[in-house]
Amino acid sequence: MDKVLVRWGGATVTGARALQVGGILVLLLLGLVLPYLTMEYFDASFAVIRDTATLSQAGDFTGLDPTYLPSYDPAVRPDFNVAFNVLGVGPTLQIFGSLVAAVSCWGLFYDEINKFFWWPLHLSSYPLMAVPIPLFIGLSMVRDLRVNASLGLGWIPAVLAGVLIFVVTLRARGRIDTYGGV
Repeated sequence: MDKVLVRWGGATVTGARALQVGGILVLLLLGLVLPYLTMEYFDASFAVIRDTATLSQAGDFTGLDPTYLPSYDPAVRPDFNVAFNVLGVGPTLQIFGSLVAAVSCWGLFYDEINKFFWWPLHLSSYPLMAVPIPLFIGLSMVRDLRVNASLGLGWIPAVLAGVLIFVVTLRARGRIDTYGGV
């Protein structure tokens, strides 16, 4: 039996549950602060800058006007738009999944997990695990347009958090309360 650390308001914080929730939150926080995307573009003085963004700043790059890119070609402007839109799906998935997971992961502390917290936590694992798909496809599309861009490590903790959430929620599924069939 796992040692009970704290009992408070129906929650039972055990060592294993604290490690699970703590692991999820630490991975989500790492995904927020680690470098996410690096790109070369023109600044306001038309000097080429190589800049790295974290997750919260990645939207500045994926929403960048293509005319600020050294390899911009007006003939393929729609291709730039599509490539950056696809690349932008990765950070969007990570932000959405991270917010839902961070808000609902505390439900793992309860002996009877409220299904209205279990399901959002469980479902948040899917967008987190899917983050690399649009990132790698979008990065390939952007590089095909001769944009000098690379990915940082910020997406890796999100994928690991998604896998951890998926496993933890499946293991905790037996603790979901039923509300008499509701």
